Amino acid sequence: MNFEDFKTLVKNTRTTRRFKQNITISKDEIVELIDLTRTVSSSKNMQPLKYIIITDEQTKQEIYKPLKWAAHLKEWDQSEDEKPSAYILICDDKSIDGFSMIDLGIAIQTIMLGATSKGYSAAPLASIDKTAYKKLFDLDKHIEPMLIIALGVQDENIQIVDVQNNDTNYYRDKNGNHYVPKRTLKDVLIDV
Repeated sequence: MNFEDFKTLVKNTRTTRRFKQNITISKDEIVELIDLTRTVSSSKNMQPLKYIIITDEQTKQEIYKPLKWAAHLKEWDQSEDEKPSAYILICDDKSIDGFSMIDLGIAIQTIMLGATSKGYSAAPLASIDKTAYKKLFDLDKHIEPMLIIALGVQDENIQIVDVQNNDTNYYRDKNGNHYVPKRTLKDVLIDV
Protein backbone atom coordinates (compact mmCIF):
# COMPACT_ATOMS: atom_id res chain seq x y z
CA MET A 1 0.00 0.00 0.00
CA ASN A 2 1.36 3.42 -0.84
CA PHE A 3 0.77 6.57 1.20
CA GLU A 4 -1.99 7.87 -1.08
CA ASP A 5 -3.95 4.62 -0.62
CA PHE A 6 -3.42 4.86 3.12
CA LYS A 7 -4.65 8.48 3.16
CA THR A 8 -7.78 7.41 1.30
CA LEU A 9 -8.40 4.58 3.77
CA VAL A 10 -7.99 6.92 6.75
CA LYS A 11 -10.19 9.68 5.28
CA ASN A 12 -12.90 7.12 4.43
CA THR A 13 -12.87 5.74 7.97
CA ARG A 14 -15.57 7.89 9.56
CA THR A 15 -17.75 7.29 12.59
CA THR A 16 -21.10 6.17 11.19
CA ARG A 17 -24.42 6.50 12.98
CA ARG A 18 -26.83 5.39 10.27
CA PHE A 19 -26.42 1.87 8.92
CA LYS A 20 -28.06 -0.06 6.10
CA GLN A 21 -30.47 -2.77 7.18
CA ASN A 22 -30.50 -6.49 6.38
CA ILE A 23 -26.70 -6.67 6.28
CA THR A 24 -25.07 -9.62 7.95
CA ILE A 25 -21.52 -9.42 9.22
CA SER A 26 -20.25 -12.88 10.02
CA LYS A 27 -18.62 -13.64 13.33
CA ASP A 28 -15.60 -14.89 11.34
CA GLU A 29 -15.13 -11.45 9.76
CA ILE A 30 -15.17 -9.82 13.18
CA VAL A 31 -12.76 -12.44 14.53
CA GLU A 32 -10.40 -11.41 11.69
CA LEU A 33 -10.55 -7.81 12.89
CA ILE A 34 -9.85 -8.80 16.49
CA ASP A 35 -7.08 -11.18 15.43
CA LEU A 36 -5.40 -8.29 13.61
CA THR A 37 -6.01 -5.91 16.53
CA ARG A 38 -4.38 -8.24 19.05
CA THR A 39 -1.09 -7.91 17.11
CA VAL A 40 -0.80 -4.10 17.28
CA SER A 41 1.18 -2.07 19.79
CA SER A 42 0.25 -2.34 23.44
CA SER A 43 1.58 -0.18 26.28
CA LYS A 44 4.26 -2.16 28.11
CA ASN A 45 3.09 -4.98 25.79
CA MET A 46 0.73 -6.11 28.57
CA GLN A 47 -2.31 -6.56 26.28
CA PRO A 48 -5.09 -6.04 28.86
CA LEU A 49 -7.95 -5.73 26.36
CA LYS A 50 -10.57 -8.43 25.85
CA TYR A 51 -13.28 -8.52 23.19
CA ILE A 52 -16.85 -9.79 23.01
CA ILE A 53 -18.49 -10.23 19.60
CA ILE A 54 -22.23 -9.61 19.40
CA THR A 55 -24.07 -10.73 16.26
CA ASP A 56 -27.25 -12.48 17.45
CA GLU A 57 -30.46 -10.44 17.35
CA GLN A 58 -31.55 -10.89 20.97
CA THR A 59 -28.21 -9.80 22.42
CA LYS A 60 -28.00 -6.90 19.94
CA GLN A 61 -31.36 -5.65 21.25
CA GLU A 62 -30.09 -5.84 24.85
CA ILE A 63 -26.86 -4.07 23.88
CA TYR A 64 -28.77 -1.34 22.11
CA LYS A 65 -31.09 -0.35 24.96
CA PRO A 66 -28.62 1.67 27.07
CA LEU A 67 -26.58 3.15 24.19
CA LYS A 68 -26.39 6.90 23.70
CA TRP A 69 -25.95 7.96 20.07
CA ALA A 70 -24.69 11.30 18.67
CA ALA A 71 -24.84 13.72 21.60
CA HIS A 72 -24.43 16.74 19.31
CA LEU A 73 -27.44 15.81 17.17
CA LYS A 74 -30.18 16.98 19.52
CA GLU A 75 -32.98 16.53 16.97
CA TRP A 76 -32.00 13.03 15.85
CA ASP A 77 -32.48 9.64 17.43
CA GLN A 78 -31.43 6.49 15.64
CA SER A 79 -34.43 4.75 14.11
CA GLU A 80 -35.01 1.01 13.98
CA ASP A 81 -33.94 0.88 10.33
CA GLU A 82 -30.60 2.62 11.03
CA LYS A 83 -29.26 0.17 13.60
CA PRO A 84 -25.89 -1.59 13.19
CA SER A 85 -25.41 -5.20 12.11
CA ALA A 86 -23.01 -6.22 14.90
CA TYR A 87 -21.04 -4.98 17.90
CA ILE A 88 -17.68 -5.51 19.55
CA LEU A 89 -17.60 -4.84 23.29
CA ILE A 90 -14.07 -3.99 24.41
CA CYS A 91 -13.22 -4.76 28.02
CA ASP A 92 -10.28 -4.09 30.32
CA ASP A 93 -8.84 -7.08 32.17
CA LYS A 94 -8.00 -5.35 35.45
CA SER A 95 -5.89 -8.33 36.53
CA ILE A 96 -3.33 -7.29 33.89
CA ASP A 97 -1.23 -4.22 34.63
CA GLY A 98 -1.09 -1.85 31.70
CA PHE A 99 -2.33 1.40 30.20
CA SER A 100 -5.62 0.15 28.82
CA MET A 101 -6.81 3.59 27.67
CA ILE A 102 -3.84 3.92 25.32
CA ASP A 103 -4.40 0.39 24.06
CA LEU A 104 -8.10 1.17 23.61
CA GLY A 105 -7.37 4.05 21.25
CA ILE A 106 -5.03 1.90 19.17
CA ALA A 107 -7.58 -0.94 19.10
CA ILE A 108 -10.47 1.32 18.05
CA GLN A 109 -8.50 2.80 15.17
CA THR A 110 -7.27 -0.62 14.03
CA ILE A 111 -10.79 -2.10 14.09
CA MET A 112 -12.24 0.91 12.27
CA LEU A 113 -9.55 0.90 9.56
CA GLY A 114 -9.97 -2.87 9.16
CA ALA A 115 -13.75 -2.54 8.95
CA THR A 116 -13.42 0.15 6.27
CA SER A 117 -11.07 -2.05 4.25
CA LYS A 118 -13.77 -4.76 4.35
CA GLY A 119 -16.50 -2.37 3.15
CA TYR A 120 -18.01 -1.78 6.60
CA SER A 121 -18.25 1.23 8.86
CA ALA A 122 -18.08 1.61 12.60
CA ALA A 123 -19.06 3.83 15.50
CA PRO A 124 -17.15 3.69 18.78
CA LEU A 125 -19.55 4.46 21.63
CA ALA A 126 -18.33 5.31 25.11
CA SER A 127 -21.79 6.19 26.51
CA ILE A 128 -22.59 2.66 27.58
CA ASP A 129 -24.11 1.11 30.68
CA LYS A 130 -21.08 -0.76 31.96
CA THR A 131 -23.00 -2.32 34.84
CA ALA A 132 -25.73 -3.65 32.53
CA TYR A 133 -23.17 -5.10 30.10
CA LYS A 134 -21.17 -6.68 32.91
CA LYS A 135 -24.35 -8.41 34.08
CA LEU A 136 -25.56 -9.30 30.57
CA PHE A 137 -22.31 -11.14 29.78
CA ASP A 138 -21.78 -12.42 33.33
CA LEU A 139 -18.28 -10.96 33.34
CA ASP A 140 -15.77 -11.83 36.02
CA LYS A 141 -15.08 -9.16 38.63
CA HIS A 142 -11.77 -8.16 37.01
CA ILE A 143 -13.27 -7.71 33.49
CA GLU A 144 -14.61 -4.17 33.00
CA PRO A 145 -16.49 -2.99 29.88
CA MET A 146 -14.84 0.11 28.40
CA LEU A 147 -16.46 0.88 25.08
CA ILE A 148 -18.54 -0.69 22.34
CA ILE A 149 -18.02 -0.49 18.59
CA ALA A 150 -21.09 -0.71 16.35
CA LEU A 151 -20.45 -2.24 12.91
CA GLY A 152 -22.43 -2.20 9.70
CA VAL A 153 -22.64 -0.72 6.23
CA GLN A 154 -22.76 3.07 6.18
CA ASP A 155 -26.05 4.62 5.10
CA GLU A 156 -25.21 8.31 5.28
CA ASN A 157 -23.13 10.93 3.51
CA ILE A 158 -20.31 12.09 5.79
CA GLN A 159 -18.10 15.03 4.88
CA ILE A 160 -15.11 16.62 6.59
CA VAL A 161 -15.24 20.43 6.76
CA ASP A 162 -13.00 23.06 8.35
CA VAL A 163 -13.79 24.20 11.89
CA GLN A 164 -15.55 27.59 11.93
CA ASN A 165 -15.48 29.87 14.99
CA ASN A 166 -13.75 27.15 17.04
CA ASP A 167 -16.94 25.01 16.87
CA THR A 168 -16.01 21.32 16.50
CA ASN A 169 -19.55 19.97 16.95
CA TYR A 170 -20.63 17.70 14.11
CA TYR A 171 -23.97 18.50 12.50
CA ARG A 172 -26.41 17.59 9.73
CA ASP A 173 -27.98 19.76 7.09
CA LYS A 174 -31.65 19.69 6.09
CA ASN A 175 -30.90 16.89 3.59
CA GLY A 176 -29.38 14.68 6.28
CA ASN A 177 -25.76 15.10 5.15
CA HIS A 178 -23.42 14.69 8.12
CA TYR A 179 -20.59 17.21 8.55
CA VAL A 180 -17.54 16.69 10.75
CA PRO A 181 -15.53 19.85 11.44
CA LYS A 182 -11.77 19.32 11.65
CA ARG A 183 -9.11 21.84 12.59
CA THR A 184 -6.83 22.85 9.73
CA LEU A 185 -3.20 21.77 9.55
CA LYS A 186 -2.23 25.38 10.39
CA ASP A 187 -4.32 25.11 13.57
CA VAL A 188 -2.74 21.89 14.83
CA LEU A 189 0.87 22.24 13.67
CA ILE A 190 3.09 24.17 16.08
CA ASP A 191 5.84 25.60 13.95
CA VAL A 192 8.89 26.27 16.15
